[in-house]
Amino acid sequence: MAEARVGVKVSDDRQTVTIEIGPTSSPSHPVGLDLNQLTTLIRLLGQARSRMVEGSQKLPLDGKTVETVIEPPWYVQVASIDGSLLAFDHPSYGPLAFAIPREDVARIAQTLNEHLALPSIDSKKPS
Repeated sequence: MAEARVGVKVSDDRQTVTIEIGPTSSPSHPVGLDLNQLTTLIRLLGQARSRMVEGSQKLPLDGKTVETVIEPPWYVQVASIDGSLLAFDHPSYGPLAFAIPREDVARIAQTLNEHLALPSIDSKKPS
């Protein structure tokens, strides 16, 4: 696969974004997108990534560095599976929802209860 140049620039009024994708050896053609178009592109890229990793081993996140969002809007409800639906509005990806099986909900609840049993600290940093 040839080397590619990728650039993204948000307009000063934050109403559009210009994306440039092209080979490093020739000029690229910028494309302007509004928020809805950008959100659709992110969703489509996410679906493409999902297909690319389909069948791959799911590696544990323990010890990994992940992008952290502080105080995102969230929602939880009983899921149509035997478990819970947990949704967040991620500033980079938009709304994301997870159907979590009952056994994992129990592990999450246990971990959160253990966390709540710890002395409270006055910090805005996630732990």
